[in-house]
Amino acid sequence: MTTSRHARTAALFASLSLAALGLSCSNDDAANSNPTAGTADSVVTTAASAPELPTVVVTYSVLAAVVSELVEGVANVVTLIPDGQDPHEFEPSAKDLETINNAAFVVANGLDLEEGLDEALANAQQAGVNVFYVADHVTVLDIVDVNDHSDHGHVHRGADASHSDDEHSDEHSDEHDHSQDPHVWLSPHTVREALPALAKAASDALEVDLAAAQLALDDKLVALDTELLSLFSAIDNCQLVTGHNELGYFVDRYGCTVVAAIISSTSTNAEASARNTEFIIDVINTHGAKVIFTSLGTNPKVAEQVAKEADAQLVTISTHFLGTSNDYVAFMRTLGTTIATSLS
Repeated sequence: MTTSRHARTAALFASLSLAALGLSCSNDDAANSNPTAGTADSVVTTAASAPELPTVVVTYSVLAAVVSELVEGVANVVTLIPDGQDPHEFEPSAKDLETINNAAFVVANGLDLEEGLDEALANAQQAGVNVFYVADHVTVLDIVDVNDHSDHGHVHRGADASHSDDEHSDEHSDEHDHSQDPHVWLSPHTVREALPALAKAASDALEVDLAAAQLALDDKLVALDTELLSLFSAIDNCQLVTGHNELGYFVDRYGCTVVAAIISSTSTNAEASARNTEFIIDVINTHGAKVIFTSLGTNPKVAEQVAKEADAQLVTISTHFLGTSNDYVAFMRTLGTTIATSLS
């Protein structure tokens, strides 16, 4: 009896052990067949990579700020000419040429502002790159010799000589070759004029609908233009003396006059003559100007000499690049308020 009972007990334990072993193996198999059955930490998900955006190349930063707002979210904008470098003097590197030729869309100013890029842009166009020139789509102003006061009814010291001698001829040779003012970005009204064509060309090149972005940007330009019109309407006699002849579109829109420029050419490559310097000093004294607005390309030594002899203040303005401004609206607002505040 005792032996039989022990045998039955042993058999029972053996059966239970086998069952436990079978359960363990079953769980192991399940775990092996479903690797995620352990913990949530073992779940791995892979997000689809975002599609690479096309590249839009813009020649200089102020224009790039406008284009960036138009194509935000649908293209990457690359600026060719570094901030602070004169666009008249910029020469593209081999890498710049590659960037231009690989772009989906290129935006340039035109009117020989970026004269060092003219050949590269023409070659890119011939190769099938979409190149858009802003100046082709605005009302372009003729260059005005701001230092020619022959129609003003008075003569300034140095005026006759400065408008007949060889020095003056050299200084103005660039104007004679290029009779149109390239500084089209210095008026939001003018930029707005080019916007419909720019948006259409960008939409076609990038194969996207930019209608909403165009409308939003147009609203900003209208508001900015209205703000500047109001600001300068409060200035009775807005007469400016500048470093070089660059504010044509600005003064035409906001009721100002440039009465003299240290360099009367629109190109920063021109140089001031000694007789022209004498002329500028006499104009400042005659017109009671107290401020000289200098910018990129102004010879600082000549400007300091003129300011000292005419007892005028030098005020630096950013006209060719964004500087500390984050966008086009901030850039133009800073330019406008700096000029208006200095004159008040």
